[in-house]
Amino acid sequence: MKSEIIFYQLFEANSSTYTYIIADRHSKEAAVIDPVLDTVDRDLKLIDELGLQLLYIFDTHIHADHITGAGEIRKRTKAKTVVSKNADVACIDISVEEGQEFLLGNKRIQVIATPGHTDTCVSYFFEGMVFTGDALLIRGCGRTDFQQGSSAKLYESVHEKLFKLPEDTIVYPAHDYRGQTASTIGLEKKFNPRLGASKNKEEFIKIMSELKLENPKKIHEAVPANLACGGSHNSRKLQSRMVDGIPEITCEEVFTQLPHGLAQAVKLIDVRQPGEFNNEYGHIAGAKLVTLGPELTHFLEKEGSPQDEIVFICRSGGRSGAATAESLRLGYSSVMNMVGGMIRWSELGYPVERD
Repeated sequence: MKSEIIFYQLFEANSSTYTYIIADRHSKEAAVIDPVLDTVDRDLKLIDELGLQLLYIFDTHIHADHITGAGEIRKRTKAKTVVSKNADVACIDISVEEGQEFLLGNKRIQVIATPGHTDTCVSYFFEGMVFTGDALLIRGCGRTDFQQGSSAKLYESVHEKLFKLPEDTIVYPAHDYRGQTASTIGLEKKFNPRLGASKNKEEFIKIMSELKLENPKKIHEAVPANLACGGSHNSRKLQSRMVDGIPEITCEEVFTQLPHGLAQAVKLIDVRQPGEFNNEYGHIAGAKLVTLGPELTHFLEKEGSPQDEIVFICRSGGRSGAATAESLRLGYSSVMNMVGGMIRWSELGYPVERD
């Protein structure tokens, strides 16, 4: 029963973001969903006025258009931060996956994994309401062309999970740009122009491939900060994974985790031949050309520091893998190979330079 819960929908105008406060009316245990750093004071003031005990801070995904308020709220309330396990965020308290549940009093919040807009997207179902992030918007959906997005996965998330919820379930998205505040599963199944019942997966994929959207204005600031729970991106390391003893990072992760101006903190070292640096693939802005072999070894021994954080780059990822191995041999600890190299970077349509 809605009379047994407390619910507030709040709005941040610069990014058109909705923040939600939900609570059990009897126990006063509460959660906040998708807080924005700019409005943390407002949200905490309301929580205090309502006499709520904030237990959880949920983010529906790693946002690219605003900086989350999760870290700041955790610091000021000791509530636990919650993000998808796919986010690979070291500073998070709880990493969630499909089917996990949280209690506010005796009211359950159920996690629904809804990847597609990004691979970190989850929705939260609570008392006849579903908080869908950017997976399902009112008469729309989030884009799928960055942060490991996938149109096919988004279609499946919506049709196989969200559209299986009762049709009177109220849909509360992370954003709206037309002044609408809520919808229902039934209405979106019927009227959503991208994902409605009349659209099949192939049609949806075609629609999304033809959008040609510009990147969010704050992507180079927001994504790195949100990977640090809303803190400064300069205080964290790039996240890599070990493959056959070599730390690796994808082109997508390099693009989204490196904001403009961070070249001083993270070095991009291109180990190709000079003639390749400006060929059809070009090079990444800020990258330094240091050819694999004696030139690179000399650079690492004489000019670099074992404390440097370096991303090695080449045409396809082979030579940069060798460069990473060489740097590890020389005592470097924060180095990684950009898998796929400039071929993959170019396939993704990311910007390049040619001198």
